[in-house]
Amino acid sequence: MSEYIENILRDLPKTPGIYQFFNTSGEIIYIGKSVRLKDRVNSYFRSHTKLTVQKKIMVRQIVDIKIIITNNETESLILERSLIKEHKPQYNILLKDDKNYYYIKITDEQFPKVIKTRFKTKSGKYFGPYTHGFYVSNLLRIIKKVYGYGCYGIHFFRVGRQYNLDQYIFKNNTHREKPDITLAEIETYYKEKISEIEDFLKGNVNHIAEGLTRKMLAYAAELKFEEAAKLKIDIDSLRITQEEQIVRDFVNGNYDVINILEKYGNTYVGCIEIRNSVIMGYFNYEIENSLEEDSHEVLKTFVENRYIDHLEEADTATYIIPFAVEGLTQGIKTEVPKIGGKFDVLRLCYKNLYNYAHKKYLGSLSAKNFTKSTMSDLLDILGYTQVNKKDIVFECNDISHLSGTHTVASRSVIENGRTNPKKYRKFHIKNLSQGKIDDFGSMKEIFERRLLEMIKLGNIPDLIIIDGGKGQLGSVVRIQNEFIDNLEQKYKSLEIKELSFEASEKAIRELQIVSLAKQEEELFLPGISKSIVLSKDSPQLRLVQSIRDEAHRFAITFNRDARSANMKKNILESLPGIGPVTRKKIIRNFGSVGGLKAMSRSDIESKLGLKVTQILDDHGLLM
Repeated sequence: MSEYIENILRDLPKTPGIYQFFNTSGEIIYIGKSVRLKDRVNSYFRSHTKLTVQKKIMVRQIVDIKIIITNNETESLILERSLIKEHKPQYNILLKDDKNYYYIKITDEQFPKVIKTRFKTKSGKYFGPYTHGFYVSNLLRIIKKVYGYGCYGIHFFRVGRQYNLDQYIFKNNTHREKPDITLAEIETYYKEKISEIEDFLKGNVNHIAEGLTRKMLAYAAELKFEEAAKLKIDIDSLRITQEEQIVRDFVNGNYDVINILEKYGNTYVGCIEIRNSVIMGYFNYEIENSLEEDSHEVLKTFVENRYIDHLEEADTATYIIPFAVEGLTQGIKTEVPKIGGKFDVLRLCYKNLYNYAHKKYLGSLSAKNFTKSTMSDLLDILGYTQVNKKDIVFECNDISHLSGTHTVASRSVIENGRTNPKKYRKFHIKNLSQGKIDDFGSMKEIFERRLLEMIKLGNIPDLIIIDGGKGQLGSVVRIQNEFIDNLEQKYKSLEIKELSFEASEKAIRELQIVSLAKQEEELFLPGISKSIVLSKDSPQLRLVQSIRDEAHRFAITFNRDARSANMKKNILESLPGIGPVTRKKIIRNFGSVGGLKAMSRSDIESKLGLKVTQILDDHGLLM
């Protein structure tokens, strides 16, 4: 330690304040705060102080120390936060925000605008964050439909000496034609409508949903089924919005629910912001932790930063955290629930954070380096052998549904290290009633269909990957054994058989299966309780993750397509005189209801006949 540093340490005051460490280049490498500057700063240089390796490296770089004295601990925290944001020192804990979120912003203007944005500033009111841009666009579309707001950013204009509302400003505007309307009247009316929009964005949507429901029923009574179907989509969106916004009844008040995750060699922090018992947003961060601080210090820093950011709120939030943290700034209120509703929300925060971390991790992986030898090595690790002589084929199935509706499944395939979309398959689940959720029943149907396909075509995969842990793997093994018990009957029912009965039984019994548990990314084999844990950066684990995630993506896409097709089908089902045969003919010839409007009437008549064409025309489905 230099004499210069010794003199600084000796003369430090025992007051609250900020300290800054500088290196030889004059850069600030660390900024900290303390209620007693002398004790805190000296602790870095005492020989008996236990410092991490990274802290020792930092201390060796310090050539100068500067302090700023403050009046109290809260003032120190505010100043520390501001200086860290400005200088971004190398060794401070920094939060890397997830920039993929969207917000709806109501601007601070005489006549505010309602806009979509990715960034929060000090001006305006923000609602969100929302994870998908299309979801935000749908909300804005509903706002425009209900209130008539938002076209072209034009809000009012002046004709001569008179003010008048723009024709696009708000629907059902009784003031529009008023000849002597004043600017004050326009502004009052405008603010009332903006207040209603704010209420809508806070999740108070019952009255809007009821109004849309009345309109939908009116359209249906007038046989305007396409308009009614569109309103039904809006109503469903509103209901989902409301359900997702309301926190469980026993989480009352203002809370920040914060959880922390150390995984994939990084630290992540997540936060659910709750105001007036309504979830206002989800936030996830990746932490830059150059000093390798422990989870307690990271959580402490995060909570204090949140506290400063929301210090001006009239009713500051209580922080729900996973474990107790010592040394928090005075005035910060925390709770550490172990059971009950608050604990459930803490788990929800962890679940969202885990998904965020997992996606960040997958995004950092290179999917271009998989080879046939990668697949062969994985088989060796699992104790399996290559089944096919020429190609190595891995498969993974996934099931997707929306609250029990439109349940579908997908199969993704990797062959010789590369995805093979030509062998991807889509499946409608046939044995479930609409609205019923039965993951086991869905898996049973899709797995049995795959086994029958093996018998008919002889296409045996080298490995089947199951998305899930021991439970899901056990279910698949049970389905496999039941299928073998009834194999003779199933075999006889098939007209085409590539495999003999004996070969079929052998192939099904010796089918090579592994499951991937999402929580810790462990691999499980049938009949073995102990998991196989691969290195997080091993190409074999990345390969399994890749095919699992590809199956999930493919299933979700298929589910969306199925819902869209069903909506179009429902419109046709509502029309009198249009039976199932005609509906199929319409979809086969024109692709969709929308496709009808692109065709001439004569073309439609030639394919569907005069009577059907007239019915479609009477209900506004033709140009």
